Amino acid sequence: SNTIGQQQQPMDCTDGVPYHEQLSLLNMECSEKDLLTIAGYDFRWKRVGRRLLCDQKVNDIDREESGEGDRREKMLLEWKKTKTHDATYQALVKVLRAIENNATADRVEELEKSKSQARIASTTDV
Repeated sequence: SNTIGQQQQPMDCTDGVPYHEQLSLLNMECSEKDLLTIAGYDFRWKRVGRRLLCDQKVNDIDREESGEGDRREKMLLEWKKTKTHDATYQALVKVLRAIENNATADRVEELEKSKSQARIASTTDV
C-alpha cells in the first residue's frame, strides 16, 4: 500500500496552543500602549490612514498635528476609537502589506506574537 503523504497528520495544535486559541489571538485588538509603540515605527501614515479611516479624518489629522510621529499616533488612536473590535493587529498588518511596507508589518506581527504568548501564559498559569 502507498503510505506516502499519510504520515503528515494535520495538527490541531501549534506550539501547544489549541487551534481555536490561535484563531482568537489572530484577531486580537491592538492595545493603546501597542499603538503608541507602532506609531514610532516607520510607515507612510497617510497611506495607512486612508485605508483605515475616511479621507476627511485623515485631512483633519494632517491639519491638526504637526509632526509625522504625532500624526501616526493620532491616526492609530482614532482608528481604535472608531473601529474598536476591528482594530486588530492583523487588520493593520494587512494594510501595511497592501502598501508593501513589509518591514513594519513584520514588526507589528512580532509585537502581536509577544502579546499573544503573554496572554497564553496567563491563561495556562491559572
